[in-house]
Amino acid sequence: MAASIQEAIQIFKSNVQFENENTRRLYFRGLDAFFEYLQDNQLSDIQTITLEKNIIVQFGGWMKDIRGYSIPTRRLYISVLRAAFRFWRANYSGWIQFTREEEQEASRTSLIGNPEEQTSRHERLPEDFGNHMLASVMKLQLPKKQLDKLEVLRKRTLVVLLRATALRIGDLCHLTKKHVDDARVQNGRLELRMEKTGRIAHCRLGVDTLQVVDEYLEARDDHSPWILIQHGKSNRRRHNSSSFFKNAKRGYGARLSSTSAWRIVQEVAALSGLDREKYFTSPHAFRHWHAKTLIESGVSLENIQAVLGHSTPATTRIIYAPEPDKRQIDQIETNLQKIFKGDRKS
Repeated sequence: MAASIQEAIQIFKSNVQFENENTRRLYFRGLDAFFEYLQDNQLSDIQTITLEKNIIVQFGGWMKDIRGYSIPTRRLYISVLRAAFRFWRANYSGWIQFTREEEQEASRTSLIGNPEEQTSRHERLPEDFGNHMLASVMKLQLPKKQLDKLEVLRKRTLVVLLRATALRIGDLCHLTKKHVDDARVQNGRLELRMEKTGRIAHCRLGVDTLQVVDEYLEARDDHSPWILIQHGKSNRRRHNSSSFFKNAKRGYGARLSSTSAWRIVQEVAALSGLDREKYFTSPHAFRHWHAKTLIESGVSLENIQAVLGHSTPATTRIIYAPEPDKRQIDQIETNLQKIFKGDRKS
C-alpha cells in the first residue's frame, strides 16, 4: 500500500540512523526542501506511487531557478532525495514505481544541453561586490524618526557584517551581543561554530565594523541578545528581558530571519544599481566576494578554509578556486626564470 509523500518523509526521518547530528540535520533540511518544492507545485498531497521518474530533475530545476540554491547545496539535497528513494524501495514494496536506472536515465536525457557550470556564480558576481555594497549602504541618510533610523542602521550593520565575516546568512542571523563582546576582548577575533557543517569559522571584526554595529545597538537601547533583530511597528517591547527576546518568534527584538535578511540585501543591491536577474547579489555573494578577495591576495587555501569554516581545503578549492591562479603562476615563473638566467651568468 502506498503512502503520502508527507508520511513517507516522516517514516524516513524516524527510522534512519545518522552518523552524527549534523548529518541528520542536513538530511532533514534536504527533505524539507523537497516537500516545499511539492507544495509550491500543488503536489504535497500526492502519494509516493505517483512520483514520476524525472522528479529529481524537476526538484533540481526548482532549487536552481526558484530558490537560487548554490550548486553544492543542490547536489547535496538531490543526494538526500536519492537516499530516501533507496530507503523506500528497499523497505516498502511498490512505493516507488520507477527503478534507479530509469531515474538516472531521466536525469541524463533531461539535462542535455544544460550543463551546470561550477563557475556560474563567480561569473555573475559584480565587480568588487563587497565594497560596492558597502559604499551604497553607508551613503544612506539617517532619518529622524526612530523606526526609520533603525531600518537604515540595520541595513548598514547587515551589509558590514556580511562583508567582514563571510558567514552564511543563517549563521549571521544567530550572532549575539555576547559574540561581539567576546570578539572585542580578543582583538576582533570571532570563532563561530557553523550550523551547516559544525565546523568553526574564524572571523575578524575590525574597528570600523564594530563601530557600525555599536551605532545600531546604541540606537536600539534594548535587551534583545541578537545583533540583527525585527523592529516591528512599535518598539515598546525594547525593555523586556533578554530571555523574552531570545524565545520571541516575531515582533520587536525577535531575531531577524534569513528571509528578511535576504530581502534587505536585495534592497541595497537595487539601490546600488545591481539587477539581481543579471548579477549574483544574495547574502551568499558576500561569502564568494570575501573568498575571492582572499584568494587574489595570495592567502593560502588552508587559511581561507578556516575563515569560511569548510571541512577541508579541497572544498574551498572546488567552490572558490576551481581554476589555477594564472597571475600568481606567471609571477612565480617569471621570477624563477630570472633566477635561472642569473645562475647561468655566474
